[in-house]
Amino acid sequence: MHEPKGMLRVAVLVETSSAYGRGLIRGLSEYTRQNPELILQLEETGPIKGVPGWLSQWTGHGLVARVETSEIAQELLGKNVPIVNVAGRRLSESIPHVDTDNRGIAELAVGYFVRRRFLNYAYLGSVGSDWAQWRRQAFEDVLRSHRKSLFYFEQDGAEPGKSALGEWLRSLPKPVALLACNDRFARMVLDVCLEEALGVPDEVAVLGVDNDELLCTLSQPQLSSIVPDAEAIGFHALAILHRLMRGEAGGALRQWIAPLSIQARESTDTAATEDRVVRQALRYIHGNALSEIGVGDVVGRIGVSRRLLEQRFRKVLGRAIHEEIFRVRLQEAQRLLRGTKLPLKDVALRSGFKRADYLSVVFRENLGMTPGEYRQKRS
Repeated sequence: MHEPKGMLRVAVLVETSSAYGRGLIRGLSEYTRQNPELILQLEETGPIKGVPGWLSQWTGHGLVARVETSEIAQELLGKNVPIVNVAGRRLSESIPHVDTDNRGIAELAVGYFVRRRFLNYAYLGSVGSDWAQWRRQAFEDVLRSHRKSLFYFEQDGAEPGKSALGEWLRSLPKPVALLACNDRFARMVLDVCLEEALGVPDEVAVLGVDNDELLCTLSQPQLSSIVPDAEAIGFHALAILHRLMRGEAGGALRQWIAPLSIQARESTDTAATEDRVVRQALRYIHGNALSEIGVGDVVGRIGVSRRLLEQRFRKVLGRAIHEEIFRVRLQEAQRLLRGTKLPLKDVALRSGFKRADYLSVVFRENLGMTPGEYRQKRS
């Protein structure tokens, strides 16, 4: 069977084992849907540690690859076809590179933590990983613009290193906001905090990167994470490659794609306060705001007078108890509208607003749009 004339075959060396890799592949697939003359060739695989055997017999027109080593770079360049790199390192200046904007990651993380009034900041990086170094440098630069300093530690991920990581975590001033280079390293922090009896998020608030749903939701507590736009990275990488395969200029050799958002979960669900009473109130609110609780329930749970709790709450957070309950509910409604196709009545019920008509009023008054408009813009 002959291949139709004008078709362009693209080999894809991207792991299917990670959420980030699968996001890249979805972006590639979307580009081919809009440009059906492209044919993707890939195999299910784990992390790309070398050039797969099947590529030696491959005869195609271009490559999108996670170029993780200089050996991979040299072997791929030997194919004499255009290549676009989507790995977190640059091993050849001649290969165009599309990756997550680490400055954007840093700005999201710092903004998120500063709003929670943290004074102490830490970063866990990966030994020998370019992307982790760039991420740390960006985090440090953005913190410097806020007149904050950074404690950082590099971990190779090996089990024996956990004792050193534990010692470093114990030495940090508390409470501390910690950004890990990715979700796997963030989970390592959560494990060590459990072993060292360090409270998460009260003593160490932990934020990962990649928003791998499986890793994040199976963590104890569930892990907050920065959501990269992996699909856009894949889409733009293939767009550059497509132009190169057609003999056109590919455009900029470096493209940085901004992350989408932060998916907040339990590992950062606190304010950086030494006020034990306010921390307890926040913990109760964040765990129960989606059910039918009011200010009286919070006061009864904490066991202090309503007047005292309101005063301390306003002093620490600058808002009232009922405003915090409302904020948590609105945040959950936004999350459900962005990430699900639930009908509005179910979104209202699950986010604690009970009725769809009331949720519509809330969105118009607070966001200037209806829930439907919000879903259309943000989903």
